[in-house]
Amino acid sequence: MSRTTNKNRVAGVGLVEFALVFPLVMVAILALIEFGFAFNAVLGINRASQAGALLAGQAGNDAAADCIILARIDDFLTPPLDKRDVQEVRLIRANSSGSGSLAASVYLRSGTTECGNLSVPYSRTGNGYPPSQRCNVLSGCPTLSPPRSTVDKIAIQITYRHTPVTPLRELMRMFGGDGSLGSSWTFSKRNVSRMEPVQ
Repeated sequence: MSRTTNKNRVAGVGLVEFALVFPLVMVAILALIEFGFAFNAVLGINRASQAGALLAGQAGNDAAADCIILARIDDFLTPPLDKRDVQEVRLIRANSSGSGSLAASVYLRSGTTECGNLSVPYSRTGNGYPPSQRCNVLSGCPTLSPPRSTVDKIAIQITYRHTPVTPLRELMRMFGGDGSLGSSWTFSKRNVSRMEPVQ
């Protein structure tokens, strides 16, 4: 057997190994990229929820509070996030621990809501916690229903639909997988803030 034949066999084996490993490497690379985009979406909506909750605590019972909060949330939803993928925003009167929901106003990302001269691309579908029912008085709000003995805790919860960016699902199907990544993933993040008290 000549050296040339051995070299050709080794080169052939290397080519077959490459052909077997390459699809797995591509799937791994695409999975890392997709995970990066999904993780960015989670961090982005969490940051927007934090900013909304902090502003909600400051806005208190101002009549334009909801529009101001929704506009702030939109300001924090920067690319590669797509604002149109926000499914809903909930403004929640949280219980004393901040984990439960006592009442909520719900906004969907469609239509328009106007508060004075401010307009936001959201429509309200539930009004269980309007600005007029938010207590920001340190000594409480006995005239609200139900009466409060101190300031409210307000939570902002954002639900976002992330659509995969890479062709990972199709690639998995091509190599015998079921493509079970789904057509989209839904993430929800919630942050709580205490109302800034006034006298």
